[in-house]
Amino acid sequence: MQTLPVPTQQAMPAGRGSAPAIDQGKDEDYYDITRLRRQWNDWASAKDAEGREMVESRHYYHGDQWTETEIAALRRRKQPVVTSNRIVRKIDAVVGLVERLRQDPKAYARTPKHDEGAELATATLRFVLDNNDWKSKSSRIARAGGIDGISGIEYDLVPGDEGDPSLEMHIAYGDGFFYDPRSVDEGFTDARYLGIAKWVDLEQAKEMFPKKADEIDGLMESGADQTAVVETDRSRNWINTNEKKVRLADHWYILGGKWRWCMYIGTVMLKQGISPFIDEKGKTFPRYRMYSASVDHDGDRYGFVRNLKSPQDEVNHRRSKALHILNTKQIILEKGAVDDIEVTRRERARPDGIIEKNPGMELEFPDATVDFKGQLEMLQEAKNEIENFGPNPALIGQGLEDSSGRAIQLLQQAGIAELGPYLSAYKNWKLRVYRDIWNIIQRYWTAERWIRVTDDRNVAQFFQINKQGLDEYGRPAIVNAIGSLDVDIIIDEGPDAVNMQGDSMMVLQSLGPQFAAQFPDVVLELSPLPNSVKKPMLDKIKAKQEAPPPVDPKVAAQGQLKQMELAADAQATVADNSLEWRKAQLQALTQIEVARIGAKTDQDSASLAARLEAVLGFAQMNHEHAQNAQDRAHEAIQNDAERRQTEVLAARQQASEAAQQPQAAE
Repeated sequence: MQTLPVPTQQAMPAGRGSAPAIDQGKDEDYYDITRLRRQWNDWASAKDAEGREMVESRHYYHGDQWTETEIAALRRRKQPVVTSNRIVRKIDAVVGLVERLRQDPKAYARTPKHDEGAELATATLRFVLDNNDWKSKSSRIARAGGIDGISGIEYDLVPGDEGDPSLEMHIAYGDGFFYDPRSVDEGFTDARYLGIAKWVDLEQAKEMFPKKADEIDGLMESGADQTAVVETDRSRNWINTNEKKVRLADHWYILGGKWRWCMYIGTVMLKQGISPFIDEKGKTFPRYRMYSASVDHDGDRYGFVRNLKSPQDEVNHRRSKALHILNTKQIILEKGAVDDIEVTRRERARPDGIIEKNPGMELEFPDATVDFKGQLEMLQEAKNEIENFGPNPALIGQGLEDSSGRAIQLLQQAGIAELGPYLSAYKNWKLRVYRDIWNIIQRYWTAERWIRVTDDRNVAQFFQINKQGLDEYGRPAIVNAIGSLDVDIIIDEGPDAVNMQGDSMMVLQSLGPQFAAQFPDVVLELSPLPNSVKKPMLDKIKAKQEAPPPVDPKVAAQGQLKQMELAADAQATVADNSLEWRKAQLQALTQIEVARIGAKTDQDSASLAARLEAVLGFAQMNHEHAQNAQDRAHEAIQNDAERRQTEVLAARQQASEAAQQPQAAE
């Protein structure tokens, strides 16, 4: 039990996002300390046997399975004390099975308009569980329930960073937990009161309740409030003056249709109030959400150890007896058969001993193998009784090398069926916890915050809840308001889906590898692979199906050859044009020289030369323009040829990958 007092709205810091205060009622609306202590004493008297069995179960789980009287008797007869702890293996196997059958919470909308909010509610719920290390705590709770028979969770509202309360969850073990002894429901839904009472140091109690420090010191000075009945496994004293400890009780009870709480030590009431936890129907519920593995005809809670204790004792006793038989070597002899009895005893114990007997006298060594064989047979019977309970070897995958798939499945189903009541109680408890969490965060989470999702690649990594925004009319509104979502919280039936996928895969395998090669997307969709692996593979298959068909290598080679021919023709054309230009240039120069010689005057020669040079310049400009056009055409042809060559190489690569995929699928 957490030593912090139950926080209420009066104790919560005021600020943005604070929930309205809960009416704490009047003093006459609460039970007095005398009545609350009487309820605790009623439980302690009625559940004394249950408490003793709980303590004994913990001893058996941890290997302390012999009493002091039994150990003393074995030592007197020089018999070894042997402990073969099979209970711890069996209970740990149950916890491992619970982990394999782990089921995640999922929200479903009650109305169509909240359909999109169901995904947000699921993400928010899993966010809270991750922050409270739920995977680790749920496993420890499952183990504690299997050992003690009682276990559960404790809710705690603490000041949060966003200005509104945050939810913390802590493990509530059976040790120290008390409840209405008339309750017989596995989930304690019929209990009128429950709570936890734990020993705390005096200084710690005064730090928690500084206003009550003087009254607590008064209890220590008087050393009063001790009951007359003494328990063997737990003390009923409220005050321990020697160790300076006090018993702090966190007592929850129903009065007037509402759950109320009170924290007290002895006759001193420390704090009280009405439960701040309210469900979807507007009813309060207690801080502790507990479950029990089994309930017997007397209403006592118990775990797996009760049914495993007897065969476990038999295993220990028979192994001890078998070793004792092997170590015992008896001798039957007639008086006077040997000269020295002690020498005979020592030689009998030695593996190479020699015993000399007197002639005509009887000397016999009894055969202990008959008794030893009987002990081994009964020992094996006891072992089988433990092994075949609950998670049998087939369920955890042992000793199935030569069994068919159908036989393995039937054995595993039989092992799970024996644990049906426990798994049902554990699953129902988790469902109530998930709904409690959702009701708590709906009521108290009113500030803006970001929700991170890390377990699903198909969902956005972040959600923002209670965001201040504008509606379609431009008015202030809250986006993703947690308090307005109307959803149902259920548990995903993961194992059933896996079995259905397994059956589908068996049908697909019967169709042969050709079907898998033709429809790989169907095979992946029905496979038991996780979604995080399925989605990338399905995306690749879809992209391949939407891609254009690969180019025929022959057609691509012909196109490449044509491009090369066009490039060669373009280069030849450029060479021819260059030769013609040189001829034209030479002819023009010749004409200029002839014109200069034939001119009668320098003026005529100069005029003629100017005209000829203008003609030559215009011709050169035309040539350069044509040359540039040819160069651009040649460059375009080369670029087109390189692009087509690249496409051909890519098409060949895709064809090679497509040819390899069917082989990998097979």
